[in-house]
Amino acid sequence: MEKVLRGIVFSFLAKRVYFLLGIILSFAILQPTFVRFNSLFSVVQGIVFVGIASAFLTLLITSGEFDISIGSTAGLAAIVSGILATEHNVNFWLAVLAGLITGAIVGAINGLVVLYGKVPSFIATISMLFIARSLTTYFIQAGAVEDFPQPWVGFKGSFIGEYVSFFILILMIFLCEYILNHTSFGKTVAAIGSNPEAARIAGINVLKVKFTLFVLTGIGAGLSGVVAVVYFSSARNTLGAGWELYAIAALVIGGTSLFGGRGTVLGLLIGLLIMQTIASGMVVASIDPWWQTVLTGAIVLFSLAVDRKRKKVFIDK
Repeated sequence: MEKVLRGIVFSFLAKRVYFLLGIILSFAILQPTFVRFNSLFSVVQGIVFVGIASAFLTLLITSGEFDISIGSTAGLAAIVSGILATEHNVNFWLAVLAGLITGAIVGAINGLVVLYGKVPSFIATISMLFIARSLTTYFIQAGAVEDFPQPWVGFKGSFIGEYVSFFILILMIFLCEYILNHTSFGKTVAAIGSNPEAARIAGINVLKVKFTLFVLTGIGAGLSGVVAVVYFSSARNTLGAGWELYAIAALVIGGTSLFGGRGTVLGLLIGLLIMQTIASGMVVASIDPWWQTVLTGAIVLFSLAVDRKRKKVFIDK
């Protein structure tokens, strides 16, 4: 049964890859310069931060919960690290750790409110989105954190600074994909998302697993914010704005079920690439970028309809 399911997932992802290649080919025909290395790498660079922030989100959604606050959490973590580095001369690694801890605290609060306060995760994390964004704006008064000391500035323009975010994205994608598909914890996550009551009867501590996922999602968002600070050598209160919706759209396009029980982190990566390729291709081909939103929305609606139909067929069987 497991081999059959993996075969179905592989087939599903293969179709998404073909779709991505078709988009690239279409824009290459319109504008041959689109397939140059710099153009393609800019597509990848455009997804790294939201990709890092949403890798663990894939596992959380697979368990049947949401986190709409990952972008605001990333922004808050970035500001905390930035203020500690620039105004308090805190050691580089301690400032980075502070950003990760900030993300973990936000994730823990989300988990407590949702799991023990019995507030739907969609509502709770939307509230956290506003709270984290407001705190970020308050800390820097709608300005920016700049004038970073070494080694923050030293990263910018170096090989490490140019590609470290890309390597962290790849690490996060494969780590979460491995956890989800090759560990007992990942199977537990999928079981909870498919039928939480059955998982509870089977002896699984559903609350503990989901709380862990909320914290990990917060840490992932915090890591993304810190990596963004390293890459840009600055942090603004707008950092992370809109990442949550972008991530959820990519997850739907990539094949993760918003109803829980089925997730694919590789699908997240493919979904992000599809969306960013469309955005970059429209710019290169001189197509009105406003159509990007229309096309992305249409793709998401279609993917949701397909996902809903697939779930209904599975239940009927």
